[in-house]
Amino acid sequence: MEEDSTNYANAEFLARFKELFNRTEDQSGDQDHVSSSQNLDDQSVRLSTSLNPNTIWAWPGLRNEESLPGTNGQLNGTSYPALSLPDPYSQETGMDYSVQIKSMKPNQMIRMALEFSGSWFLRNALAENNTESTNIIFDGLIGYVLNLAVHPSGCNVLLSLTQACNVDQLSQIISNLILPPSRIIQVSLNLTGSKTIRRLIQFLKRSCFIDPVVTALATGFSDLMQDQHGALVIHRCLAQLNSQQNEVLCKAALRPCVALATHMRGCIELNSFINSVSGPYRDHLLHTITDNTVFLSQDPRGNFVIQHILDLQHPVFTKKICSRLQGYYVRLSFQKSGSHVVEKCLNSSDKSFAVVDLVDSKRLAQVAHDQFGNYVIQTALKVTQDSDRLLYGYLRKALEPHLEILASHLHGKNVFKLIKDAAPM
Repeated sequence: MEEDSTNYANAEFLARFKELFNRTEDQSGDQDHVSSSQNLDDQSVRLSTSLNPNTIWAWPGLRNEESLPGTNGQLNGTSYPALSLPDPYSQETGMDYSVQIKSMKPNQMIRMALEFSGSWFLRNALAENNTESTNIIFDGLIGYVLNLAVHPSGCNVLLSLTQACNVDQLSQIISNLILPPSRIIQVSLNLTGSKTIRRLIQFLKRSCFIDPVVTALATGFSDLMQDQHGALVIHRCLAQLNSQQNEVLCKAALRPCVALATHMRGCIELNSFINSVSGPYRDHLLHTITDNTVFLSQDPRGNFVIQHILDLQHPVFTKKICSRLQGYYVRLSFQKSGSHVVEKCLNSSDKSFAVVDLVDSKRLAQVAHDQFGNYVIQTALKVTQDSDRLLYGYLRKALEPHLEILASHLHGKNVFKLIKDAAPM
């Protein structure tokens, strides 16, 4: 009785599923898939005993292949009819992948790789380390490396193939990916492609192929650092590779570093890049950035990079920034972004450059009651009171003639209160 009820339930499920399948096909209006409904009856016997989700997922009508990146429903501009995939669960084949692989036509390989269950089948076939099967799969996929790299299912097949193939075959895969270098750049800017390249870097890091891959990535350093997916590829190189392997990336960072510092995402990624690199190339990069201190300090995004370098508390670059801003501290104090840089300078070991420049400007009172500048003066009073009484006295003496005006001003009263609450000189 249990067996009869199970068969009845399976039959009912298949009837409903066929109805849904036919309805989906009618709505899509795609005549190329009409023949797939005939295959449904042929597969119903197997499904009645083995309803595997991987097999069902691969059926036409249950997924929209056009929604998957890298396919657009076509391969190299050619539309293909629905593919009847080999069934990896078939009791008749006994899980013998090599038999299935040998019976496949060359144009079936890529279509399988871009299907969920088909990619599962190919990955398991590659895991058997059967040289003949690997060669057949390689010959069928070598012309579609870019398609595979950006496809959710195909990328897994590509990575499995790189691990199963021989050195000559791996060389061909890498060549197809990096020649011309714009190929790997475009792949890295893709969500799935970025994950593929990152996993490939981890696999190749101890091989001779890693250098040409990193060199190709360096050609598009600026584009990668301005993109959320591309930047992850650069950071994976910095995390997985040694300083010698990353040398070409450090050199590539020098030219666009100022432009990156003014970019909305580039400034964030540049700060992360500074944290990750080390050695002489890092110093060279910091010198290039700090040579443009005045410009970047006034930029809405570039100021974050200058602040980040000040946070490193490197004596050479801290002094370079503070000294280069002499004559600009008053102007910066009136700006929202620039005032933050001035406060960072006041909290550094070279605060005297900022304090002296503010007092000598004869515009100290204007700065003290400005909406942004009053925070600069408050910071100056606090840090000098704790660490340099001479500078504190110099600053306070310059402010005292203006206390009456500051007391009645919306922003200036904050400075007035700070001086009045402080201990007498």
